[in-house]
Amino acid sequence: MFSSLKKAVVLLTFVFMTASAFGHSHGHLMIDDGWVKASLPGSKMSSGFVTITNHGKHDDQLIAAYSDIAKQTELHSMEMHDGVMHMRAVKQGWLIAAGNTLELMPGGKHIMFMGLTTKLEAGDKVKITLEFAQAGKIEKTFMVKKVDAGHHMHDDHQDHDHHQNKDKKKQHKHEHKHEHKH
Repeated sequence: MFSSLKKAVVLLTFVFMTASAFGHSHGHLMIDDGWVKASLPGSKMSSGFVTITNHGKHDDQLIAAYSDIAKQTELHSMEMHDGVMHMRAVKQGWLIAAGNTLELMPGGKHIMFMGLTTKLEAGDKVKITLEFAQAGKIEKTFMVKKVDAGHHMHDDHQDHDHHQNKDKKKQHKHEHKHEHKH
């Protein structure tokens, strides 16, 4: 009897350790590596990134994100068109087909935080709610990370207010455009 109990404890320990090593699972979705870029002094914008894997048999879709760290939170994408980088709000979100992974990463798809309500410092943890068509709303904790000063990312929205400094826009080799599709 003692041997059976010991085997059960070892098995349960293995199951929990394996699950925690691979991230946080929510039903059919595995949500990993959530992080938000630390804000620069005076900046009112930031962006967030995460990896979402659909282990289910049916497609799902990331349709929105919410957070108290900003007045407005949207899903955005960065795309190169005719040598110019464009940022667009993505109202319909992104499909996560069964068995596939959606990666929100610098220079591509991301969560945009506009009108920050708090300063985001490296090491902070912030709550972000992701909304899915099938799985519903899932709240996650994202780490705030500092991006190296010498590392320029195309989603570096600290320079988002181009219209305030036209000379700066001429020097900057890409532009951001908000194209909200209705």
